[in-house]
Amino acid sequence: MPAECLGHNLPTSLTEVRQVWLEIVATDDQGRELLRSGTLDEKTNNLPKSTTIFNATAVDKNGKHTEFPWEIVRFTTTNTIEPRGYKKVNYALNLFPDSQSVTIKATLHYRSFSQKLADFLLGKGKVAVPNVEMVNLEKHYKVSNQKIVDESQTDEH
Repeated sequence: MPAECLGHNLPTSLTEVRQVWLEIVATDDQGRELLRSGTLDEKTNNLPKSTTIFNATAVDKNGKHTEFPWEIVRFTTTNTIEPRGYKKVNYALNLFPDSQSVTIKATLHYRSFSQKLADFLLGKGKVAVPNVEMVNLEKHYKVSNQKIVDESQTDEH
């Protein structure tokens, strides 16, 4: 979804509860996985702690992080995507010596609330919180001298 189509920040409302996150999977030409970030755990339906999540974070009266709206006394950070805006996220990966190319697949996901919150409110395992794949992008890059080359960025003079 192009950000220029948004009339509000993404996510909007209850930004401490809603989850918008980036899933990145990078593989080389031999199918070896070089990087995985933001993939839901198949057993728990939870996100890995290192996932880039676009939301707001909040604390309770003791300064402890909380996603429960009734406990929030203030917001500590906001990492939402502004209308007509974007967020830049950097990732690092290691190549195998014989990697000739890299494919990177990026998926922007959304869900109304975390599995942790659903388990707390409804009982553990009562519902698996669904997620929506908002947009996917897959791009292929050549590898030269153990560096990924973005040919769309080269100067063709």
